[in-house]
This record gives sequence, structure tokens and C-alpha cells, in this order.
Amino acid sequence: MTSVSGRALERLVYRSDAVPASDGPVDLSAIVSTSVRNNGRRKITGALAHESGTFVQVLEGDTETLTALMETIELDARHRNVRVLARWPVQAQLFLGWAMVLVDTRRLTPHLSKLLSQTGSGAQVTGVLAGLANARLGSAA
Repeated sequence: MTSVSGRALERLVYRSDAVPASDGPVDLSAIVSTSVRNNGRRKITGALAHESGTFVQVLEGDTETLTALMETIELDARHRNVRVLARWPVQAQLFLGWAMVLVDTRRLTPHLSKLLSQTGSGAQVTGVLAGLANARLGSAA
């Protein structure tokens, strides 16, 4: 269970309430571009969804880096009520090649939408986001 840096590799899944900006809706493009830049430097991979006013994110990287990143996320004014759904060691990064992918949730069934935004476990959320990321990758090919 090692990452490129030789440290333990983990997957972390969290959900938080999105705090809209005072001047309009949440700017997902700014969040993703900042995440891509910062995560690439830190060797973190992951996927982000914004569904029904909720951020749902899967992050993968070494233990110390993920802990520091979660501390930053919990202090970020764009999030409220940050809840870690799961954190577990993994053998490999599922989102390898994606410093951060924003997945499109517009075509989700009501059941999958509810799994993401309300009821899903860390493993369920990871599965949905991985499926959406793979669909995006397939449409880009």
C-alpha cells in the first residue's frame, strides 16, 4: 500500500453543504482549476460532484497529504458541515490521471442523485463518481 512517494496510499470520501457565493452560484470551474493545480503538485487524484447543493468528493493520496487537505477544506468558506464518509487504505489510485475531475451529474437517476447528496456510503459514492468520471473519459475519446 504505497504511493509514488513511498507513503501509505488512502482514499477519502467526504460530503459537505455548498455555501453559495454572495454574487451568485458556486463557481465550480474556479474550484476545479485550483484543485488541478494544487493536487497535481501534491500527487492527489480525485473526483468532485456538486449535486443538490452538496459537494461530494473522492480524494486519493498519501495519508499526511490528505489529512492536511481535509484541514484546509474544513476551513474553506465554500463548505459547511463537512462530513467524512469513509477513509481507507488502497493499493492504487482509482482516479489516476485526474488531479481533479468534475463529473456531470445532470443525467443521474433520482436514486443515484440521492446516494451522492444524502445517503450513500463512501464506497457507494466512490462507485458513482468513478462511473461518471469513466463516462466523461469515454466521451472525450
